[in-house]
Amino acid sequence: MVKSGIPLNEAMVVLIQQSRSKSFNAFLLDIKTQLEHGSTLSKALESYKEDIGEMALNIIRAGEINGTLDVNLKYLADIMTHNKELKSKINAALLYPKIVLALTFFMGGGISIFVLPKLIPLFKSVDIELPLATKILLGISVFVRDSGIIALGGGTVLIVLFILSGRIPAFRWIYHTISVRMPFFGKLFRNYQLSLFNQIFGTLFRSGLTIKETLAATAQAVTNVRYQQALKDAMTRLSAGVPLATILGAYPKLFPKNVIALIAVGEQSGKLEETFSYLALYFENEVDSQTKQLPTLIEPIMLIFIGIAVAFIALAVISPIYELTSGISK
Repeated sequence: MVKSGIPLNEAMVVLIQQSRSKSFNAFLLDIKTQLEHGSTLSKALESYKEDIGEMALNIIRAGEINGTLDVNLKYLADIMTHNKELKSKINAALLYPKIVLALTFFMGGGISIFVLPKLIPLFKSVDIELPLATKILLGISVFVRDSGIIALGGGTVLIVLFILSGRIPAFRWIYHTISVRMPFFGKLFRNYQLSLFNQIFGTLFRSGLTIKETLAATAQAVTNVRYQQALKDAMTRLSAGVPLATILGAYPKLFPKNVIALIAVGEQSGKLEETFSYLALYFENEVDSQTKQLPTLIEPIMLIFIGIAVAFIALAVISPIYELTSGISK
């Protein structure tokens, strides 16, 4: 609508008519009111900074200053679409193992809670030596029966504490360091962060921001604290006149040599925008390729895991019943 020449406040009216969300309509109405009182779009959005994000505000502000608001809004839409697609690809690749693990857990839990407790009196009434697998499963079953609520509460507390610990900087640093150094998955997560970095940096730089402003906004947009810290350090050193390629080259575990080499060429040739566009496309393809390979890698591991779990449960339940029926026949 901005590109077609519709005034911003009228564009807000159209969006309000199309939206079915009361909260979103209230947001749009507030922006419309501020625009009609002479505010710029970026100024009106500053009160929603935590929801909108510093990166989006910088892109919109640069578009207003340079007279390219419609182009910059398109850049912003492209970034958000790109990020959503990358996250969707990774989540889709991890959906299969999540389902398998959940079903295996519920299967084992169901047998431990509903089946084994009914067999415990029978096993205790006969003098047979129970297999180790049965003893383990019976121990779990008795524990769940006697202390299930406490165990469930304790497990819930641990999960909540683990999630909340991600908000503590020291723990986030540990989690994010492990994530980029894991076998196979580490490369996938690094490529995801590099795809974000190159896409966002290239788009922001093209929108009219300076390199320093672009680094500041990109540091807030990437999701891994190791990359965030590297980019914040780069801002400080960039002020001292050190080339961007040299600065990022100090982090070889985060930025591969091919990335550094291409950025160096882009700085020397004055074609940094094209370099980042190429790198963004390259790493997006890498993420796409790895997410397609992920099910192929995980399926055999999942099948082995399921086989072991089923064999363990079958051995634990069937073996004592077989011993019992053999004793009765004798």
